[in-house]
Amino acid sequence: MISFNRQTILTTHCSRAQRLSLLSAVAMACLLFNSCSDGRWDVPESALQPEDASRTLDVRKIIAELPENAEEAFATWTATTGAFGPFYTEDILRIGAADSSKTVEKLKQFRIHPDVSPIELAIESTSGSASNLAQNGRQLCLGFDRFHHLLPNEITPRIAWMNSGFNFAVYPTSTHLGIGLEWFLGPEHPVVQSLPPSMFPQYMRAKMKPDRVPATALRGWLLVHFSERFYDSSQCVNELLYWGKMMFLLQKCLPNTSLSNLLDWSEEDLQWAQKNERSIWLELQPQDMLFNSNRMEFGRWFDEAPFTRIGGIPQEGPDRLGAWLGLRMVSDFMDENPEWTMSDLINLQDPLPIIKSYRPA
Repeated sequence: MISFNRQTILTTHCSRAQRLSLLSAVAMACLLFNSCSDGRWDVPESALQPEDASRTLDVRKIIAELPENAEEAFATWTATTGAFGPFYTEDILRIGAADSSKTVEKLKQFRIHPDVSPIELAIESTSGSASNLAQNGRQLCLGFDRFHHLLPNEITPRIAWMNSGFNFAVYPTSTHLGIGLEWFLGPEHPVVQSLPPSMFPQYMRAKMKPDRVPATALRGWLLVHFSERFYDSSQCVNELLYWGKMMFLLQKCLPNTSLSNLLDWSEEDLQWAQKNERSIWLELQPQDMLFNSNRMEFGRWFDEAPFTRIGGIPQEGPDRLGAWLGLRMVSDFMDENPEWTMSDLINLQDPLPIIKSYRPA
């Protein structure tokens, strides 16, 4: 099951090249130049749609503006939320059946409940402010425009801003991408600080930053969107490939977002991983680890946690090191195969070519 979060890779490659012979250094420099100038991932301005309010759905605003009359409120809710409405009431909040007007009345009560109203106020001043919704919504829409350009046969969702009651930070469906704004209030916000540590440990709260919305949401959507076709948890190496492909695609959809943000890490986390890349690979490389078929064991490479709890990985390292190594492997493979398209990569299901192309720094 998929879990739902200042040295660059280029610098790492360059430092490695300096340790090689002159001939190898020149060859590496050529490879890096080709990678950096790789036009496969350039998206023309014509593929980026202008701002369009219809691409987002503000569930909170709809609830706040529901008519007092129960029948009118039900009709308004059904018409405005469309296919996302039933998911919100029946699965996200679990407050009632989607075809009942009583459920819509419960939505009104949910918004003003003493436990919820402080969260609503917090959202208004942080992740749900007009400026943040506009900025993050625009980044996501541009991300989906790039996604559509690279993979034109794939669908893209409508963004749904919501208060999930701390149930879901990201809720992808076939038509919508639900984003729980309360998950991005800021680690120091009093509402976040008041959350029970047993359910929301410090490492989780540290990631609840408003600027993490685009990367967290798009990463979660990609992981779910392709899961039925390509997610394979039968062996560690297969999940490594899946995460690598999704992170590589995420990077191309959000090219102006830092790698640390894409990984849901701090800059210090990324620097630690880059500095220790070879040691991390030595932990993952053994046959009994790389081809491990016990998801309970190898899943620690990919699951959200305080750190990557496996083998000899120290606690000062970040979580999901498997996702990062997967990205590194896919990046090396795509550098070596300039004729490959994004569609070619996404449809690749044999992890061995990826493993063979990888050169740990």
